[in-house]
Amino acid sequence: MTREILTIQLGHYANFIGTHWWNLQTSNFTYNPKDLAEIDHGVLYREGENLQKQVTFTPRVLMADLKGGTGSIYEHSILYDTEPTSIEATSNNQLWNDEQLDIISAEIPNLEISTHTLNKLDKANDSTLTFSENDTKSWVDYLLPLFHPRSLTVIKEYSHNCTNRPFDIFTYGCNLWTTEQFSDDFSNNIRSYVEECDLMQGFQVLMDSTDGFAGLGASCIQHLHDEYGKSILAFPCINFNNAEPSASDLIKVVNTALCWQNIGEHSSLYSPLSCGQVGWPFAADPRKFDNITYKAELKYHSSAILATALDTLTLRYRTKKYPNVSLSDLCADLNKLGRKAAATSLSLPFPMKMKMDLIDMLDEVEGPLWTSLTPSCDIPMDDNMQSIVLRGISQDRMKRPIQQANKQISKPAYRCSSVHEMMTFYLACTCHASATYFSDIEAPLKIVDPYPKIFNNNVTEDGSIANWSVGNDVKSIAVMAGMHSNGSIAAMYETLLKQTKRIRSIKKFHSFTDSGLDEDEFAECIHNLQDCKETYENHYI
Repeated sequence: MTREILTIQLGHYANFIGTHWWNLQTSNFTYNPKDLAEIDHGVLYREGENLQKQVTFTPRVLMADLKGGTGSIYEHSILYDTEPTSIEATSNNQLWNDEQLDIISAEIPNLEISTHTLNKLDKANDSTLTFSENDTKSWVDYLLPLFHPRSLTVIKEYSHNCTNRPFDIFTYGCNLWTTEQFSDDFSNNIRSYVEECDLMQGFQVLMDSTDGFAGLGASCIQHLHDEYGKSILAFPCINFNNAEPSASDLIKVVNTALCWQNIGEHSSLYSPLSCGQVGWPFAADPRKFDNITYKAELKYHSSAILATALDTLTLRYRTKKYPNVSLSDLCADLNKLGRKAAATSLSLPFPMKMKMDLIDMLDEVEGPLWTSLTPSCDIPMDDNMQSIVLRGISQDRMKRPIQQANKQISKPAYRCSSVHEMMTFYLACTCHASATYFSDIEAPLKIVDPYPKIFNNNVTEDGSIANWSVGNDVKSIAVMAGMHSNGSIAAMYETLLKQTKRIRSIKKFHSFTDSGLDEDEFAECIHNLQDCKETYENHYI
């Protein structure tokens, strides 16, 4: 039986990530029930029926963004709407007096490439429709799937990119949650999704952690914890920032510190995500990958990388191959001894060279196989509690048949009979003092528009690495991603703690104190960071 999960996305950048994530799932979705798909789509999708009695599959997701942050999207999905009724059709049953009717004209927004255009591109394969990175002013500009009407909540009390009344303080989000209108509406939407589920696993929460959505997300997670008691996996997101340092950076630091304190208390596990090497949030270098080139300052690019990691690492509890593995298993493996934080890693693409087998590739690789996506945290190959997922390596790329094995036959790994067995053997040999849960699926990740063109020219159509420029569009790739709990996370807390201690008194930031944060609560937040840092310094492996 499918064990469902509800995904919650809170914040503009979180929705950038979530949009790429749902796009990837849509591109890899299998509608044919007779198809032996490896992924159980029912974990994150719900089956429904529109007003035309057509079966629909929509993401089981709730999203929130500020007014003006949703671009051209309708507040309610058109999936379940009927055709609009014309004025002429209702003229015989008029409900108003024409002579007393005031008509107010509103300017029609300039819709560039929108959700519906992309759906036409996807479904009709219309070569005249193209996608441009320059059109991605909002996450809805490259959104593929249609959502259920209850999925999107637009916060009308605040406007996106508003300088007069910005939604930039942690306590603003906490206070918004306590308002009757938002709390009742959003919690009712959560309950409606939960009551539809037969055997619910828990919740995935993506949230911006540097503005008011940090407080909104923390309040939402506390509500989920108190109301449902299910597993909660949280991803506080930090957009890469290469701007010069400013006073507002310290506000973002405080928001992040308060966010981590609260979600650390009420979530089962959380992993901060960022494409920046340092996340708090001063000018710093972006994470580097050997075979991709991206613009870290462009949300459309950085969010695609983070979404690719999420789509792969969550396969552990979304595949038919491992029907008894749940979200709670992942959280229980990594939150030992009160360690609620974990680091996220990604290998994009997994570095399989052309015409090379997995056994030879693993024998030649030097250094870590992955790149950290958690700020101020470099993930070692050893001393880890870790969950790793690999997708896209088929059995025929594992090793040569015995008649053609040559030097391979002398390697101990040649005795392995599956990709899972070979990778488990490799991780046991290279991660000596680590406890690893490894899972894999054979299907690669399909790459279609509007995924950004970030792969280097040496990446082939099927994601293999060549020693020369290929120049073909990448259509599928092998990916490895994971979550790791290790002592290096202490450095993540230490860098945030160092920045937070620069603030001698929270009273200097009137927006925090005026909205309800007092000096004692801020001091408690600093102590929490110190305690978390010390928790990860106690090497237990």
